Amino acid sequence: MSIGNKKINYISNEFKFTLCVIVCVIVHSSVMVFGWFFHVYPLMIFNIFSVAIYTLCLFLVKSHQRLVYYYAFVEIVFHSFVSVILIGHDFGFSMYFILLVPISYNMLYSINVKRPILKSTVVSVISCFFYALCYYLAKTREPIYQSQQLSDITPYVYVVNIMFTYGILGTFSILFLLETEAAFGELNNKNKELGILANTDPLTGLYNRRTMAERIKKLYGDYKGNKTPFSLIICDIDDFKRFNDTYGHDCGDAVLKSIAKELTSLTRDRDYLCRWGGEEFLILLNCIEIEKAREIAERFRTNIEKMEVSYNDLNLHISMTFGVACVVEAESYNHLFKIADERLYEGKNSGKNCVK
Repeated sequence: MSIGNKKINYISNEFKFTLCVIVCVIVHSSVMVFGWFFHVYPLMIFNIFSVAIYTLCLFLVKSHQRLVYYYAFVEIVFHSFVSVILIGHDFGFSMYFILLVPISYNMLYSINVKRPILKSTVVSVISCFFYALCYYLAKTREPIYQSQQLSDITPYVYVVNIMFTYGILGTFSILFLLETEAAFGELNNKNKELGILANTDPLTGLYNRRTMAERIKKLYGDYKGNKTPFSLIICDIDDFKRFNDTYGHDCGDAVLKSIAKELTSLTRDRDYLCRWGGEEFLILLNCIEIEKAREIAERFRTNIEKMEVSYNDLNLHISMTFGVACVVEAESYNHLFKIADERLYEGKNSGKNCVK
């Protein structure tokens, strides 16, 4: 048994930081042009330096992501604050304080800083403080730069800043959802793999003893109510020890895997096959009574007898002995296994390579 490994593609930190820096370059280039066109030269100069440093950051996102984050945080805080002081609150530059909160939680967690929740919370508090401070200053004092042109352009700049804010927030929300989906996909795959490891024998890929015992126990409980019969076949490789002793344990493993493959090909989809332990296998036949189960076991025996196992330059011949029991014969769950075991050992003692 196996499952296909779904490849999980996480969004790289380099991609996220590069995207963030490019957006910052675009925003600050726009504000730089705005400052030049409307003669708000301190804002223009501030953004010239910002664009230059963000351009440098494009070369640092691969190896210095923390540095890029902390620079971007400080720059955005001061840029928003300076913008409000220079031209007022109504242009919407203070909205970038709000934008810092969700992006900081995402970025700080991504770059594996110590105590990311605490540091992101500190960032949120700082952002909230500066947002409130800018609002207070805007309501208690006049901006440094005022003109009719600025008043006319105010609603348009505000709308642009809203568009940038929601666009960036929406983009990072999509990235977060994609990362969450990838994480849950990987977790689901891991859980499936763990389930398979818990329920199967690692060498043969068949069900293991614990899983098969639980399944038989459930069927036995159901039988008490619906009287639907089922049979067990316990089979053991004859003289298995000689393969290990003569050719080594790798040879023994090759024999076990070949037997498992052959029995799987002969077993119906509605039946169950497990490696019961060592060189023993157990087959659960649903809705099969004893005589039919013995016929099936005989078919298994003849097919195993005819097969050859290739190991290195050797062609090994194998035989198996089978013990068959049906639930209608058993007085209890444990008695069912006891019957099958006794018949298996009866076959071993009567010459092997037979069905009992």
